Parts: sequence; C-alpha cells; structure tokens
Amino acid sequence: MKKLNVENPFFEFMGSIGDVMLVNLLFLIFSIPVVTIGASYAAMYETFRELREGKTVFRSFFTAFKGTLRNSVPVWLFLLLTGSVLVFDITFLVRVGSQGFWSVVGMVTGCLLLLWGMVFCYAFPVVVSREKTSEMHLKRVLARALYLAIRNLPYTLVMVLLNSIPAACMVLGDVFVGMIVPIYIIVGFGATGYLNHLLLDRCRED
Repeated sequence: MKKLNVENPFFEFMGSIGDVMLVNLLFLIFSIPVVTIGASYAAMYETFRELREGKTVFRSFFTAFKGTLRNSVPVWLFLLLTGSVLVFDITFLVRVGSQGFWSVVGMVTGCLLLLWGMVFCYAFPVVVSREKTSEMHLKRVLARALYLAIRNLPYTLVMVLLNSIPAACMVLGDVFVGMIVPIYIIVGFGATGYLNHLLLDRCRED
C-alpha cells in the first residue's frame, strides 16, 4: 500500500482550513475582554503572513498579540466609539424617516460610515506593519490607513463588503443571524481575515 503524500494539494488545503479555524478560535478567545479586539485583529493578520514563512499559528498569534496590544487598544477604542455613534445615527435616521433635512443628514452619515469601514480595513494591518511600534500613534495609524484605503479603492471596497457580512445579516433578520453565528464561531472571522490578507497582499504600499 502506498503511503499518503502529505504534500498532496488536498492535504495542503485541509491544513490551510485547519489553520484558519485555529486562528478563528484564538481570535475569539483573545477578543473576550472587548478592549483587546484590535490586538486580536492585528495578530490575526500577522499570523496569516507568517504562516507562509513556515511559522506556527500559536507562536505567531501570541507574539503578534503581545507586540501590538499597546498600539492596538487606542485604535480599536477610537473605531469602536466612532462606529457606535454612526450606527446610532443611522438607526435614529431610519426611525425618523428620510425627508428634507434628514435625508441630507442620512447621506452624510452613510458616507462617513463607509469611510469608517474603509479605514477599519487597514488600521490593524498598519499597526502590525514592519514599522517601529513606538511610532504607531493613533493619528498616524488612521492617516496611513485612510491613505491606503483610498489608494487601493477597488480592493478596499471588496474588504468592506466582506467585513460587512455580519452587519448585513443582522439587518436582514433573526433567520440570517441564526445561520451565520455558527459559521463565525467556527471559521467566519478567520476566513474573512484570510481573504482580506490575500487582498492586502495585492495592495500597493507607496
């Protein structure tokens, strides 16, 4: 009987799926305190990058999480605060209707929400970039993320759509939420991060 070839494309694919599921699990565990979600995002992107260099999931994730925690927290808290305000505004506008003055406010709020989503796509990859972490202040991270988002707009819009899937399902109703919750618990966040990582590889840095 022939021995199984572990370099077979099938086994490589299954190994990649396993890595994505493991990264997803680590992301969920390290996001439990809420304030560390940003560091978990940064660690996830760095882990996918280092996996191509033959490093292990656990070591890459733990090292990246620890190294980016200090810089990720203020970025995440800023994005959480501004995102919550924008979502609240959208919810309020839906209730009051979109007529006259409120329609203009709704358009402006929608544009700001899109801009927020674009910055979110790049903020944590910027935090975990090869630049010196001591220089990764909030203002600099946001400015760099906005620059990259606009410079690579087609890829940015795809990433925004990928990141918006959970929110879209919440808007569509409980049935869709019930469908995606098990998926995101098992693999959803990791799969989204992996696809975003592939898109980020195609983006121009300068």
